Amino acid sequence: MSLQDAMKKMGESVSSLVKNGYVVGLGSGSAVAAFVNALGERMKKEGLKVTAIPTSMQIELIAESLGFVLERYHRINDIDIVVDGADQIDSMFNMIKGGGGAHHREKVFIEASKKRVIVADESKYLKYLNRNVPVEVSIFARHFVWKRLEAIGGKPKVRTLEKGYPYFTENGNIILDTEFGEIKDPPKLESQLQKIPGVVANGVFTMKINVFFKAKNNGTVEKIER
Repeated sequence: MSLQDAMKKMGESVSSLVKNGYVVGLGSGSAVAAFVNALGERMKKEGLKVTAIPTSMQIELIAESLGFVLERYHRINDIDIVVDGADQIDSMFNMIKGGGGAHHREKVFIEASKKRVIVADESKYLKYLNRNVPVEVSIFARHFVWKRLEAIGGKPKVRTLEKGYPYFTENGNIILDTEFGEIKDPPKLESQLQKIPGVVANGVFTMKINVFFKAKNNGTVEKIER
């Protein structure tokens, strides 16, 4: 048994939470892709009917290839369950998200959903959040936000592509990946970041999540209900 086996098993476990007729919000990342593949298998074998709303082109392409009925964003308020990944999860179940640049849409989806599920491998779980926080910023406000981030102890840098071009989100904004060291008070930092004019969304997530799934290196899956 391996982590890959656990990821597949995790996808199957989460897909069992989806009922016929559900509107499903899809996050991004490899763990979500495993869920989408498992749900696609259920749709094929059981004739399950679901409507999916993806947050990213990555997952949208996978869902399209599996025959999902895709809906647009006007159905966000109808989401029955959202399944998303995380870049880090601390001991109090706060998260950092946005490694793929979709955290603005993901935050909206999670807040709108009736049931919230996070899927991640065990390497993402740790005592304190400590990776760079993605801060999505309108181009107009880049210099202003940069100074405000420094004023609250951050060390921002513009996210770039391999050849040095700036990375643009699917919303047309840039991301300032900002180092804060160990984050001992995620709710406070999330609030500070979101109060800065020009910040579209930040990658600190502190809202309540119903269920976490943890895929382990030994091939097993742990379910953590809150």
